[in-house]
Amino acid sequence: MEKRLGSNKAIVVIARKLLVVVWHVLHDREADRHACAQKVADKFLLWSRFLGDEKRGGLTSRQFIRLQLMRLKMGDDVTHVRRGINARPLATKDEVLALHPELKTDD
Repeated sequence: MEKRLGSNKAIVVIARKLLVVVWHVLHDREADRHACAQKVADKFLLWSRFLGDEKRGGLTSRQFIRLQLMRLKMGDDVTHVRRGINARPLATKDEVLALHPELKTDD
């Protein structure tokens, strides 16, 4: 792409594509359709560790991760998160829905 457009134009084209993806994620409140649910869950595990119980709304890490995946409408098939060689089970959807009934849908 750089040879055809020149380096500055190529940078602008790539930046615009990234901006469009970010806008859709923020506007539609849905994950990027190309996102890997397992990797997203692994990142939520890292995030949940930096948050205390209070900032996680009293949820355990496994409940917090499932809640975030449900809000993004992804990861229904993800059952565990991995850090190193350890795999930790996630909370079930029913467990999280009992705590957050507003997430129930009529699908």
